Amino acid sequence: MKRWRWLIVLLCMMMIMQLSACSWRGGDGPSNRDGSGNIGMLETGQSAVDVIDLGGTPYVDVSKMAGLMGFQADWSEDGTQLLIGDHDVIWSFQPDSRTVVKEEQKILMDAPAHKRQSSLVIPSSAVQPLFGDEAVFTVDSNRVSIFPTPDYVDPDAAQGDAFQDDLQDPSLKPSLRAEDSGTSITPQSVEMFAATGSKIIADARKYIGVPYKFGAGPYNQTKRFDCSSYTRFIYAKHGYNLPRTARAQAVKGTYVPRSKLRTGDLMYFYVPGRFKSNKKIGHVGIYMGNQKMIHSSPLPEDGVQITNINKAYWKKTYLYAKRLIK
Repeated sequence: MKRWRWLIVLLCMMMIMQLSACSWRGGDGPSNRDGSGNIGMLETGQSAVDVIDLGGTPYVDVSKMAGLMGFQADWSEDGTQLLIGDHDVIWSFQPDSRTVVKEEQKILMDAPAHKRQSSLVIPSSAVQPLFGDEAVFTVDSNRVSIFPTPDYVDPDAAQGDAFQDDLQDPSLKPSLRAEDSGTSITPQSVEMFAATGSKIIADARKYIGVPYKFGAGPYNQTKRFDCSSYTRFIYAKHGYNLPRTARAQAVKGTYVPRSKLRTGDLMYFYVPGRFKSNKKIGHVGIYMGNQKMIHSSPLPEDGVQITNINKAYWKKTYLYAKRLIK
C-alpha cells in the first residue's frame, strides 16, 4: 500500500513540474528582456536590439547590435568615429554624418548617425545594406532580431587541413632546399634567398610585444597595432603599399594554397561567432615558416606575437594566403 502512495506522490510532483515549465515558456512567463529596454534574448536563441524613434525616423544602436554579432566596437583615439570590426576595422561611422566607410568604400545612409552617450545610433534602414552579408537578422518597426548560425561549430573542436611549407621557398636554407628537392643551389638562388620574406620576418620580429589596439592609429603616434596596421607597417618598410584593412589587403597578391606556404606570405582568417553567417576575413598575419605566424592580435596573448598555427582553431578558421613577394 505504501508503495502505491509513494507512486501517486511522485506522479503528482512530475505533473506540477511539467506545468511550471510550460508556464515559463508561455506568454505569461518572465519577460525575455534584460531590463535595459535595449537588448533581449529571445526563446529561439536569437538576440534583439530595440528600434527607437528619433524625429519620426526609426533608429537602432549599432554599437550594441555589432557587439551581439560578435564584432568589436570602439571609438577612435580622437573620439570622432565609431569603429567596428573583428581584429581590425571594417566599418567606421561619424556622428551627424550619413557617410559610412565599409571595407574602405563609402556608403550613404538615408539619415545621419547620432551619438547617444557612449553609443551610436543609425537609421534602421541602413542595417541591411551595411550588415546583410555578415549575419542573419530581421528588421521590423520594433526591433532588429539577430539569429544564430544553424551550422555553427566551435573551431577549437574541429579539424582542418595541416599547413605545409613550400620546399622551393627561397627563404629556406639552401642546404635544406637542395636536400629536400634533389636540386643544386646556384648563385642566383642564393641571391633570391637574400631578397625574400626572411627580411620581412626579421623586421616583424623587432616589434614583438607591441600592444594590440583595435583601430590603432599610425604606429609612430600610438605605439600600437591592430592586425592589418601591423602588416601594412612591416610591408611598407620593404616597398609594398598595402591598404589599411585586412579585407582590402586580401585583394592584393596571388593566391597560395595552404600546402605551399612561403615565408612572408600573408595569411587570412575569419573570426568565428555564433551569429556570423559568413566566413569573411577578420584577421591577417605573416607566415614565418615551420607552421608559425607572426601577427598582432588580442589573443592568445595581447599584441605582436608568434603563434603556432598547427592547431585546430587556426586550421579551421584559415581562409587563404596571398603572396606579394615575387
